[in-house]
Amino acid sequence: MIRLLLTYVLPLVAPTLLYLAWNWIQVQRARGGKRPAPPPIDQTPWVVLAACGILLVAVVLLSFVLFGGGSAPGLDYQPPHVEDGQIVPGQSR
Repeated sequence: MIRLLLTYVLPLVAPTLLYLAWNWIQVQRARGGKRPAPPPIDQTPWVVLAACGILLVAVVLLSFVLFGGGSAPGLDYQPPHVEDGQIVPGQSR
C-alpha cells in the first residue's frame, strides 16, 4: 500500500500540494502587507498542475524501470520456499 502511494499518488498530487502551500504562504504574506495578494484559487492553473503531476509519475515509473535492478536476463526466479525446516529466500538462478 505504501509503495502504491509513493509510486503513483504522491507524484501525481505533489505539484498541486506544493502550489496550494505556496498560495497559502503568499496569502499570509499579503495579509501582513509585505506583498500583493496572489491570484484567487479559482484562477489556479489546474491543467498545468495536472500535466506536471502526470509528468512526475512518468519520471518516477521510468526511473524504476531504468534503475530498479532485477535479475540478469536468462535467469529463472525461484520463489521463497522451505528446505529442512528453514525458509530460503527467493533468488534468481
